[in-house]
Amino acid sequence: MLETREHIELNTSAIDRGHKSIRGAVKKCFKSHIWTINNMPSGRRRGIEAVLFNLMKTIDLLDLDSVDGLSLDVWHETRDDLSDAFQDNCTSVELAALVDTARKFNIPKQYLFDPYRGADFWIRNREFQTFDELEVFCSNVGGASLAATMPVLGVTRKGWDVQAIKCGKAIMLTQILANAVNDFKQNKVFFALEDIEDCKVDIPRLKLRRESKSFRFLIRLYASRIEKLFYECADLASFLDFDGQRSLKSLLGRFWKTLLKMKIEPECILSEEGVLSSRDLLSLKSRHLMGMEKKIPIVHEQQSHH
Repeated sequence: MLETREHIELNTSAIDRGHKSIRGAVKKCFKSHIWTINNMPSGRRRGIEAVLFNLMKTIDLLDLDSVDGLSLDVWHETRDDLSDAFQDNCTSVELAALVDTARKFNIPKQYLFDPYRGADFWIRNREFQTFDELEVFCSNVGGASLAATMPVLGVTRKGWDVQAIKCGKAIMLTQILANAVNDFKQNKVFFALEDIEDCKVDIPRLKLRRESKSFRFLIRLYASRIEKLFYECADLASFLDFDGQRSLKSLLGRFWKTLLKMKIEPECILSEEGVLSSRDLLSLKSRHLMGMEKKIPIVHEQQSHH
């Protein structure tokens, strides 16, 4: 049994301390794209960071080894802590900040709990037999997390939910593709086993960062699937106000550039530097800071809502 921890009072002081703690942790975890919310007003930026903290907690669960059921114990404790927090029984100041954010921006609770459903599947199975299973996992983790940020980004009308979940799923699949080698080295295979078998991929060879024809085929197969998903949610930015559109366009620009590079040069995934170079990231960040986000085909241009 894990230790029972004392609950803290949900008040302004706890919420402020929670946001301060969250900011440092989130900046470290999502450093390659956290800059996409730098343009947001401070209150909304803090809210997005709180949602990302919830995603970060889920990612931590994916790194747990399934030994003697301990990872499931941690999963239950983490999820129960979130549930208790919504009853004003918080076990940390970070949860106090997250609950305050959810209430302030009317975030549907489902989108904060769904990532834990995805983590539960991974902890219990440690593999995906089919691409459909992988898609459900990415919808629960990545899709729900982006959907949870939408009210904070500034939605101006209804009907965004389906596209937001699909877009978050596409982003997570892109990230899985880009991190494939590092995950393989940790014996984590976030690919459908049937695809690996059909493509005859040699995982031990990939762990050594050695390319092969079968590897290139697998990467292009996944890239084509993800590309289709991105195009299916090209109207998502139209549901946001001006600041939200800027952040979303920069976020999508970063992952779209990553996806295209992997599709054209699958071997870039084998680079220890990562798919995008420091120069690539600096260019994207500079454009965002100057308000000159590059047009991309997966974002339909529209009039922004001020």
